[in-house]
Amino acid sequence: MEPALPRGYDAVLLVAAVCLLPLALVALAVRREWRKGLGERLGAVPATPAGREAIWIHAASVGEVSALAPVVRALRADLPDHRLVVSTLTSTGRAVARRRIPEADACVLLPLDLGWCVERALARVRPRLVLFSETELWPRFLCALGRRGIPSAMVSGRLSARAFVRYRRWRRLFLPALASVRWFGVQSLESARRLAALGAPRGRLVVTGSLKTAGAAEGVTLAGLGAGDAPVLVAGSTHEGEEEAVLDAWAAIAARVPRARLVLAPRRPERFEQVAALLARRGVAFVRRSALAPEAGERWPAAAPVLLLDGLGELAGLYAGARAAFVGGTLAPVGGHNLLEPALAGTPVVFGPHVENARAAADLLGASGGGFRMATAAELGARLLDLLGDEGAARRAGDAARAAVLDREGPLAVTLALVRGTLRRTRETA
Repeated sequence: MEPALPRGYDAVLLVAAVCLLPLALVALAVRREWRKGLGERLGAVPATPAGREAIWIHAASVGEVSALAPVVRALRADLPDHRLVVSTLTSTGRAVARRRIPEADACVLLPLDLGWCVERALARVRPRLVLFSETELWPRFLCALGRRGIPSAMVSGRLSARAFVRYRRWRRLFLPALASVRWFGVQSLESARRLAALGAPRGRLVVTGSLKTAGAAEGVTLAGLGAGDAPVLVAGSTHEGEEEAVLDAWAAIAARVPRARLVLAPRRPERFEQVAALLARRGVAFVRRSALAPEAGERWPAAAPVLLLDGLGELAGLYAGARAAFVGGTLAPVGGHNLLEPALAGTPVVFGPHVENARAAADLLGASGGGFRMATAAELGARLLDLLGDEGAARRAGDAARAAVLDREGPLAVTLALVRGTLRRTRETA
């Protein structure tokens, strides 16, 4: 008997939708991009042509798109005749997917987790296999796959302590969804234990490591911007309050380190203007990345030592060659973002105390000497100043960070072996 959701799941969602309808109508009237994706949210995704097989890969947002890009490329090489459909939760993620994963045949928005939306989308895509990133446990979607006999698998899964508490409150709801998943590839033993505590079958849990170490840097680089020889600090994925701390540190760095530069990359696009206003209020000379055209030979001017990265999908390329990196969401109580990305580029990583979402990476980098966890903004500023002012120390720390990441088992190879095995078994039982 296939796992079934508790009665009333769709009814609860429908009531919530009705209650939120006035707000949703206003949002649709104001936000043009929401109207563009509405059909896909309701299940009207592009259909797979008759006679062609499809694989559906779901990435929550921008970070997961980058992590899953190597998987999609490998699937394209293995299965040139298959249709590869990539979905995201956000329109921003979809835009990045279209740019970063040209191997995908279609990039769409995930349908709402309502029965008729999910069934409509599955009937159109007709996937042989569904891969989903992180912890995208959409109950209706996963149970619908189980009923249809379509294998699904979690790839590079992660369940933070905070998310575990939320999921545990609704454990009964998620039990059938967990039972529908063929296997769970997770980043750490800690995440595996939490998923098992929620009800994931223990025999289906595999610790693969994080796919966020697998993607190569692409696009714009410091060298391409004409800053390859400068001591550069990259502050990536920052949240409100963290830019102020970085700029405080930057004032001391600029006074003591000649030719130093700063890349400031807010996490969310809607904060680009807010951070630009902050820079202007502080009297900091800066240039927007969107104002430069490095492909046409335009360079980051030395007269504007701060670069505001007001675009998406370019942060990984800018970590390479930097003297040091600060990763956001760690001073602000967010839980941390991808600490391994700058480490893989050979850049020492400095972060704050809030690393609940990246604890394994923080521990790995701290033990290697390539990562530095600072308790306060003042401590963080002092460490950044030390690294920017001592090229030799920064290089040694960056080498240690990169070696620590590369010494781990290859997450991409393990994940692809699991995917290929699943596809083979699916073909044998068809």
